[in-house]
Amino acid sequence: MKPRTKLHFEVWDLHKCLKEPRQHEPYVIAQHDFYFTTHYKNHICLECNHSWKPIEVWHAEVVGVQCPKCKKELKKIDTQNGGMAVRILRYSVAQVVDRFQVIRYFSCWKHMSKKKKPSYSFNSLFEEWKDWDKNKRVIIGRTMGWTGDGFNSTAYEIRNPNGRTWSSSDYDRFACDFNCPGATFLPRFDKYQLTSFEHDCDWRHLIYKLEHSTQTETLLKAKQKELLSYAVHKDSRHHTYWSSIKIVIRNNYFIKDAGIWYDYLDLLRFFGKDLHSPKYVCPDDLFKAHDFWMKKKQKVDEINRIEEERLSVIKRQQKIEKIEASYLERCKKYFDLEFVSGDISITVLKSIQDFKEEGEALEHCVYTNEYYAKHNSLILSAKVKGVRTETIEVKLKSMTIEQARGLKNNSTVYHQQIVDLVNKNMAKIKACSKSKKSSLKIAI
Repeated sequence: MKPRTKLHFEVWDLHKCLKEPRQHEPYVIAQHDFYFTTHYKNHICLECNHSWKPIEVWHAEVVGVQCPKCKKELKKIDTQNGGMAVRILRYSVAQVVDRFQVIRYFSCWKHMSKKKKPSYSFNSLFEEWKDWDKNKRVIIGRTMGWTGDGFNSTAYEIRNPNGRTWSSSDYDRFACDFNCPGATFLPRFDKYQLTSFEHDCDWRHLIYKLEHSTQTETLLKAKQKELLSYAVHKDSRHHTYWSSIKIVIRNNYFIKDAGIWYDYLDLLRFFGKDLHSPKYVCPDDLFKAHDFWMKKKQKVDEINRIEEERLSVIKRQQKIEKIEASYLERCKKYFDLEFVSGDISITVLKSIQDFKEEGEALEHCVYTNEYYAKHNSLILSAKVKGVRTETIEVKLKSMTIEQARGLKNNSTVYHQQIVDLVNKNMAKIKACSKSKKSSLKIAI
């Protein structure tokens, strides 16, 4: 949108005086990794375009390979669109303009091809201008979109924090891959020693955390790179384990992987270990210690799983026994019913085991879906020469056949005969439903 307020006009005028930071481009290009691709089982270096036949293809794809010609360590990448591949890095430049702390964001696109050496293009993304004394800010830049660097190719303009499409929070969530050297900051930030060492934190996110958390400041001044990056960009487990972190700092112990270390502390806490002891908090080999306690917990989890399964089986058995007792009480008056016509005989399923055998034999869901628990249904089994053929569900309220299904829920050649036989004897079923006990055997 166009400048509307006095602050907008001031920032817009200052923005137009800024120059593109071309001096950082060699540094940014150097941050890109080197890549190779495959073509007809040959490796092609996308840096010098040298092609060679590899000895171990799987090894190169997993851990990378060195180009025999340019000697660069290469990573595997798949090419598309006629052999083209693109990698994008997003970076920031921090500088002071008048009374504003300005963080500017750019992207560097690396274009690679099997037949050409890589080329690079640079795009400007957006800028945040913030007057920290008055706690006011202005965002100038392109609209956010779905391109490779996350922004559309629109012109720079002041972005409305309350716009319908993109709000200030969308820009707040943005974080770059790295910061360019030579950053300058307002005097109010001198106390933090922001450039005391090289870290991976986006300047905007880091400054915000520092202004609201003394713990983040401690991590920065202690040069705990991994813990700092995790605290700024990932989660707040440093609050939970702050006493352990203080022990780490006191013992000059530097974490190599904050995520693994936090998971390791979670494991120690699970086993009730002392999280104030350097013996546990500062292991000589973090990854080895993590794997040791992880495997130990896996054994505990396996024991617990087996016990839960055992209790589940007991509970399931108790449930089945209860349901079977209910089924027996409800349906025993039908158990003596038998309808016979030639080779066809139809009887009532008398137990949960009968339902299971019926379901397994005919591969349908009469057992799985617990038809024995249906209070208004009577389940019959039709056999031909003693072989299970179809299962019939009779609705007792309406005395009608709800369904009759054979193998894999299909009808059989005996389907109509089975249905007719049940319908002819529906009055007998009705008579049993009204009596306390029945002993009927019908032959036709």
